[in-house]
Amino acid sequence: MKKAISIMTILSLLLMVFIISGCEKQPTGPPNVTLEGVVINSGNQTVMLNATNLNQSTTTSSVTPVQSGEDNFKNVSYTLTATEGDLVTLKLKAVDPDGLPLTYSYGTPLNDQGLWQTKDGDAGKYLVRVTASDGFSSTIADVLVVINARNKPPVIDCPDEVTVKEGETVNLDCTFFDKEKDAIIVDYSGWMTSPTYTTNFDSAGDHKVLVRASDGFSNSTKTVVVHVQNVPRSPVFNEHLKDLTVTESDIVTLKPNVSEPDVGEPIKITYSEPFDSNGVWKTKIGDAGTYPITVVATSQGLSTKESFTLTVKMLNTAPVMSLIPNMTVNEGDIVKITPEVKDRENNPITITYSGWMKDSTYSTTYDDAYPKGCDKPGCSATYKVTVTASDGVFNTQQDVYVTVKDSNRPPVFVWPTQ
Repeated sequence: MKKAISIMTILSLLLMVFIISGCEKQPTGPPNVTLEGVVINSGNQTVMLNATNLNQSTTTSSVTPVQSGEDNFKNVSYTLTATEGDLVTLKLKAVDPDGLPLTYSYGTPLNDQGLWQTKDGDAGKYLVRVTASDGFSSTIADVLVVINARNKPPVIDCPDEVTVKEGETVNLDCTFFDKEKDAIIVDYSGWMTSPTYTTNFDSAGDHKVLVRASDGFSNSTKTVVVHVQNVPRSPVFNEHLKDLTVTESDIVTLKPNVSEPDVGEPIKITYSEPFDSNGVWKTKIGDAGTYPITVVATSQGLSTKESFTLTVKMLNTAPVMSLIPNMTVNEGDIVKITPEVKDRENNPITITYSGWMKDSTYSTTYDDAYPKGCDKPGCSATYKVTVTASDGVFNTQQDVYVTVKDSNRPPVFVWPTQ
């Protein structure tokens, strides 16, 4: 009896499972997946893509292409072909026999929208695994993405700048390289139409040259700036500077006549000492002598020099007399005045005396004090002597005071004694 009940229970459970299962729609098998409308299991297809017919999207990181070989690609269901720089777009389409919604997933290098922005260096074959799922079962397929190398424009190797001087030849010295070894056509335009150019004295300035290289598929350009430096020419003294003679205390001003061959270029003139920066020298007493003078005109780094001799003569000045001290003597003494006189120009000097003395020497008498010079015995008399030194043009004078004291007179013999 218990065994019969167990069998009945099992049958009941099985019946319930069958009923429940019959109410739920079950997928009859994996969905059929198509790529761009092509059914995966119907055979391989090739689609050529380029940047002009693709929608831009977010790019994925760079990946490494798979190694070539029959085993790597024997299960490929679909093939995409593009060129480096293209945006690869893979749009999956699948049909679920049960009508369930589908989700898709993409293997690298595609992103989760099936996009890959390629770049230079991505050339190669990439095996991408894609999946379509209805939530219960999945269909997996392999897609081969072939990225062809893009034609590279020629490489132009030219200096950015070239500097020459007027009169020199410009050589751009460019080299060209094409990765695909295509024939290269080179063209020069702008200031130069060939790789070399000989400048002249009107070429100074900055010039641009456009270098263009073409391999028949793409072009490259390079702009070279050519700096042509002006070749300076030294200033010219239109008149030679002549020797000059002046006198102390004169103001000497130099005004050289100088011109610049390159019109518009500034000229700087410098003067040797003792002239100032303006070519002026205010002479003074004591400047007498001979001076070699140099005048230098400079422009654009080049100089021209002129030289001459400047003679400064002495200005005549009055003689210089040392101080003569006043003197005191006794009657009967000899007064002698010897002045010390110098003349800077060494002109001959004449000395004269006036006043109490008419010469440099005077013998006093016993009458010079008392009674002729003062009013009582023992008194003193003072006299003024003017000493004059002359060089013939200028005079120098000094007053000397001589004091004569009254002296006792000695006895005088009277002869004959009888």
